Formats: sequence, C-alpha cells, structure tokens
Amino acid sequence: MTRNLIESLPSDMRKAVQATLDTLAVLVIPSDDNYICARAGWTIELMFHEGDTLAVRERAWKVADLFCKTVGPEKLVYWHDGVPVYLTSAVAQKKLAVKRQESQEKPRQYAMNFYLASGNPKPIEQWTDNAQEFLLNCRINNESGIWIDERRAPGVGPKMSFIRMGLPPSWVASQPPERNVGMLTSRMVELMQPFWCSAGWGIMPNVEEKFGPLGNQQQRLYPLLQRLPGLNAIHYKNLMSFIFNDAMHSVTWLNYISDPLLDKLGGRERVKEQVKASKYLSAKDVGNCLCIAAGNFPWLGDTKKHITLPAFGEAARLLKPIRIPSYGHFWGDFTGNNFVAPPPYGSYDAQAWMLACDAYLSRFDDY
Repeated sequence: MTRNLIESLPSDMRKAVQATLDTLAVLVIPSDDNYICARAGWTIELMFHEGDTLAVRERAWKVADLFCKTVGPEKLVYWHDGVPVYLTSAVAQKKLAVKRQESQEKPRQYAMNFYLASGNPKPIEQWTDNAQEFLLNCRINNESGIWIDERRAPGVGPKMSFIRMGLPPSWVASQPPERNVGMLTSRMVELMQPFWCSAGWGIMPNVEEKFGPLGNQQQRLYPLLQRLPGLNAIHYKNLMSFIFNDAMHSVTWLNYISDPLLDKLGGRERVKEQVKASKYLSAKDVGNCLCIAAGNFPWLGDTKKHITLPAFGEAARLLKPIRIPSYGHFWGDFTGNNFVAPPPYGSYDAQAWMLACDAYLSRFDDY
C-alpha cells in the first residue's frame, strides 16, 4: 500500500502534523446567508510579468493543464464566459479551445481570465458563493489593462498577472511522498518561470472572491488570521496591482524568488550563503527561482497558545528588502487587502484598515 503524507513522516512529527491538518479541515468561514465564503487549504500564487506576450501565455496554459491533470478534469467546473459548466463537457472544451487559440493569435489584445473549481455548477450562485475544495483563478490582462496605471502615473510600471490555486488539506494528506504538494508546486514554478511565488497553507475564497464586511465575512476571518499567523491571505485584486511588480507579499512556507529580486539581496549565491548560515531555513534552485523553505513543515502557529513560527521569522527578515513595505506607501492612497479588516468592520476607516493590513504583512518580523 502506498504511504500518504502522515505515514511518510518521522514518528515524532506525525501527531503535530495531524493536529495541523485537523485544524485546517474544519477551518471554514460561513457568511450570514450560510454560504462557505472561505476555507483553508494549500494555496499557490504564481506572479509574473509580460502576461501580454505569447511565451508567457503558453507557460500559463501548461500550468493550468498540469492543475487539471493533477486534480482530475472530471472534478472541475470551468467558468468565465457564459455559465459555469463541467470541464469535461463539450461546451467547456470548446470555450477553452477558443480561449487558447485567441490567447496565442492576439495575446496583446486578449485578456486570459477564467476560473476552474470543483463542485456542482448548478445553481450558479451556490457554486460561485461557496469556497470550493479545488480552485484555480487565472488573471492575465491584455496590454491595455497591464499598463493602465503606468499611463495614469508614469513610473509605477505594469500591473501583474497571476495564477492562484487551492487544494484541500485532505487531498494534500492523501498524496504519496513522491507526489507531495511541494513537488507539485515546484513543478508549476518550473513551468511558469514566475517573478515570485508563495506556497503554503492559506485562505481559499469563494469562486469569485466576493469577500468584505457584508455578511460578517471579514468579522469571522480576521480573528483566525490573528490567531493562526501561518495562514496566507490576500485578495486577488491586490495581486493584480502594480505594487507587486518589483516586490513580493508576506512570506509563507515556500518562497520562490527569481533573480531580479534576488539581485536586490546581493544575488543568488549570497542568499544561499545566508540561508546556509541560518538555523531554520533551507534553499534549492527551482527553475528560474531560488526556493527558500521556512522550516521542515508549513506550521500554522497559534498566538493564543503562544506558539510562534521562528522559521517564518527568519524568512521574513531575510526577504524584508524585497517585500512591499506598506500598502499605504503607494501613491499616497490605500487599497487594502479585503481578507484583512479590523473592527469596526465596514466602517470604511482607511487608516485602521491600512494599519491592520501592514501589521499582517509584518506579522513574522519579530519572531
């Protein structure tokens, strides 16, 4: 019988890892109307430039194809144009074929946006408003959308493109060691060649990422983010922002950094030496990136039980020069992370929101 994640671990780790997986399995965020607006899972965020070029589009399709093959196309629903339909249906296959062709023939004029998620696509609202167990969100603007901020304020550069994915803890735990989620993530990095990529336990939102103060969504999630610092949480609209075109977000367990960012830290070899001298970190070359792992497992931490994450702290301090310093640092105004919101919820107190978002960004710095 093939061993799964737990069975493949050293005996002294099994109990703690199982406890982490049990916590993640029940971490679902209901809204007032009884939808699951978010859940916890393994999240991957691939961030990249030049989404309006053919070479980058082709790499993005390879990542989407690998996701479908890994999850199983029969489990997935496709949606962007029209109504959501099962991925294996003739309708979905035709839509994807057209999308793929147009993204190759006229990439600069074509926005390559679509969702893949598990679940039953009918009724539509129940599918879109519930956080499904598997999720892929591909957001690649056309040339006009990528450079819109640069035209309004010269010097800020382009908006980013991204593919974000989510996998349930039960699926992660069931995989054999030779197909573990870290290996899957690294394979996707090799295919995509991103500017940066973050992977670890995080928040998987509902399909359309409808998330805010209405329905008590933020109110229920925010205390969990405060208690479990190992959870990565960022809204997709933030990921598309120009603020990430020369910096990364907060650290998580696996941090894939490309050479343009590594150069700001003194170069790849210097970073490797720093990692080698650290207590908790490890590093390896993965495609065009250096993968910096914060410890031997993606632990959640627990501020209520005073369980800190010193490995995440080491990674945060090492990578601080290439992390965004503050959401409010850009343009003198503020567009905050919808997954992070302090009381009073929905008050539109931008200052309180910015401080909460910045506290979340820097939550590991003193560990």
